[in-house]
Amino acid sequence: MAETKKMLRKLASGLVRSRSPFGPENARLAALPKAVAEARTPQPRHTLAPGIWMDYQPGAGVEVVAGPEPDGEGVRLQVQSTGDSPWFSLSYGIDAAMLRQGRYLGQLLDCSSRGPGRFQVCLRYLLDEGFKDVFARNLVVLTGARQEDLVFIPVDAELAAGAKGAEVLYFFEGRSFDVTLHSAEALLI
Repeated sequence: MAETKKMLRKLASGLVRSRSPFGPENARLAALPKAVAEARTPQPRHTLAPGIWMDYQPGAGVEVVAGPEPDGEGVRLQVQSTGDSPWFSLSYGIDAAMLRQGRYLGQLLDCSSRGPGRFQVCLRYLLDEGFKDVFARNLVVLTGARQEDLVFIPVDAELAAGAKGAEVLYFFEGRSFDVTLHSAEALLI
């Protein structure tokens, strides 16, 4: 595990440009564990911290507790039931102008779970006529232990050129799950 973690960090640092293009976004993500307050089944599109949201379909019977991990190292999502909601996501805004400068958006994730958990990373382009989602090919599959994953999404130059904004979404799968996001970092490749 430690060797894999070192290898992923080395790969990520080698692929990222010399300065962090997503500095403000990464600062918000890093501050999230200290900024989030516990919320029990809040309204959808709940703001966990400025620019970071938890979302699901309104009125779908979702039961969730979101808040800081007790040890202070992460944000814990305890979802007892996703009810009838076709989606459950954690998302954050990302600079669309910065996306235009890269070929891939990377997500360096440090997560754990209490039991199985799965999610797919999505890049959402906010367009005048709505939005367009582009998903990473790989799922993040959690089996209980803490792990790091490096996920890539190709940047669509045409969509990025027409986007008035962008978001990164983590779409969770399953009727119930207990997942902790210890850290996340956006990378431009």
